[in-house]
Amino acid sequence: GENMRLSATQKDVLYILFSIEARGRFDPVPGMKLLGMLNLTRSSEIHDTNFRTSCHTLVANGLLSKYRSSSLMLAFTLTADGREKAKDIYQTRAEATS
Repeated sequence: GENMRLSATQKDVLYILFSIEARGRFDPVPGMKLLGMLNLTRSSEIHDTNFRTSCHTLVANGLLSKYRSSSLMLAFTLTADGREKAKDIYQTRAEATS
């Protein structure tokens, strides 16, 4: 919901999905690809169990949509609410680095 406290992992997931959409790609992103991109940005790797839990919480809170691809891999996209939140995170980080 609206006042959900996002973990660092959840913010990263939203940020990465927003970055991908900003390049004009709107297909669901496979969870394992997302996890790989996430782990590139950190010194200590996130375990896939923690990652999955974070994503499922985002889905439960209406910030992500969950898909199963034809190969039954989990994949995710931002919802409209998720996009709003992700945009805030994206802009905050853009200001921090400029």
